[in-house]
Amino acid sequence: MGTESNRMWASASFVGVLIVIGLPLWWKTTEVYRVALPYDKINTFTTLSHAVTTELTVVANDDATADQIVDNIKKEFEESDVIKLNIKKFILPDGLRRTLDSVADDQEAVEEVAGAYDLKKHNTFYVVQRSQLYQDVWLSRERLAFFKDATASRTLVEVLRQWVYQTSVLEGGRLEKPDVARQTRFPPGEEYHVVLSVVHPKPDALAVEFHAEDAVEDYIGSFVDELSELHNFTLKSQWLYLLDFDFQAKEVKDTSEWGRHFAVRQERLQLMLTRLEERAAPQVSSRPTVNLALYLLPCHQAPLLIYDNNDKPIKSPVQAFMSPKWGGVVMYSPSAADCRAAEPTSSPDVRLIMGTFLAQLRTLLGIADTPSIEGAAAAALRSVRARRWELDALLRLRTLEQLAAAHAALASLAQLLGEISNIVINDEVGASINSAVKSIEAAEELLSKDLLAAYRLSLRAHIDAETAFMEPSLLALLYFPDDQKYAIYIPLFLPIMFPVILSLKNLLLWFRGKAVHKEKTE
Repeated sequence: MGTESNRMWASASFVGVLIVIGLPLWWKTTEVYRVALPYDKINTFTTLSHAVTTELTVVANDDATADQIVDNIKKEFEESDVIKLNIKKFILPDGLRRTLDSVADDQEAVEEVAGAYDLKKHNTFYVVQRSQLYQDVWLSRERLAFFKDATASRTLVEVLRQWVYQTSVLEGGRLEKPDVARQTRFPPGEEYHVVLSVVHPKPDALAVEFHAEDAVEDYIGSFVDELSELHNFTLKSQWLYLLDFDFQAKEVKDTSEWGRHFAVRQERLQLMLTRLEERAAPQVSSRPTVNLALYLLPCHQAPLLIYDNNDKPIKSPVQAFMSPKWGGVVMYSPSAADCRAAEPTSSPDVRLIMGTFLAQLRTLLGIADTPSIEGAAAAALRSVRARRWELDALLRLRTLEQLAAAHAALASLAQLLGEISNIVINDEVGASINSAVKSIEAAEELLSKDLLAAYRLSLRAHIDAETAFMEPSLLALLYFPDDQKYAIYIPLFLPIMFPVILSLKNLLLWFRGKAVHKEKTE
């Protein structure tokens, strides 16, 4: 009797250890580690609620004109959910009004206004009445536009909506489905590499005088310096020799100095990008690279004209094309006189070529083109630098775009965590997610106060959200799904559990028998 009792108590001890210690230990060591995340805050974020508040100052000759201009602007923008205007109005001082009426040069008039008002502050804009205008509205390179009188209010509203504030572009920047402009420009980022590649397929047949390094520094360097508050840029130039490409061009007779030209279809040129990437310098950074390529055509392929899908030549001073989120290519054809010389030598027009690259770079980085508006004119770009109001427009666009991208990444990650239980959220990923959420909340508050600070916070939110979403450790347990777990656990634990279950049965019978025996004894 004592031996059976000892055996039963030993079985009970084994079962107790298994249940009290083994099961909790197994549960603890096999659980998926997840840091507590602010799911409630992530679910309350909505990209459509993001709107930028901007300051607009109307300065007119009299109260009636100022009131009419302000009323028309308010009426146009009152239903906008992407731009909120904080409008102020003033009467033009007599001395400044007489000066503006007597000055003929537009730029001199801008300088007079700049002496009286602060045109350097981000996210501000001034509309000032000036009678000496050939158009209804004239938009300067600064944060300033002149309007002629009250009858120009309709034109002024269109200038503000399409050129200065670019409401349609801002609305597209915060949508989940990218519009055409967003499909073209590079995604938001902290740093970009800009690489100018000069491609010379036949260096032995044509000598080319082109100083790539100086061109990059003088033109692209000066341009990106103005964008230093938004992005960091690294610039590079390189020469690629003996890189030939079969354009499959068709010879067409014409009346030019050559007597012919070569026609190439636009879609054929996209294949050229693959050849360029094969020979270009290997990527040494995860930062996006803006590629600019100058292709120096050999004499036997010049001149080359790009044809559209309707088999019509694209008329342009420079034959060039652009690839979304990749870069741009300029096709340079030497002149007939260059090729007929005893020692063929060509000197490309640096200003024309780099101007084309800058136009492509503006589009790729998100500076929108200005559509034509009847009765309005914009100051021409006399230098490589962007206009001041264009920088503000880009700042607003990137801020909303980065907030939308950060929200989309966090929402996708939260949905993924809800659907897949095996994903691990370690402390580093949790810190990135919490930092992104805090940055989004802070940026939303600053959208109505300090746009530059809101941009920096939105950039931090975007970087943190993307870092968390792309963290490799999220996939650690996805290679060990539940069916594979059961395939391992069953052969491992089933042989152990059989004796335990049988022991439990014998223990129950033993305890019942012991209880019955005790009752009979009593």
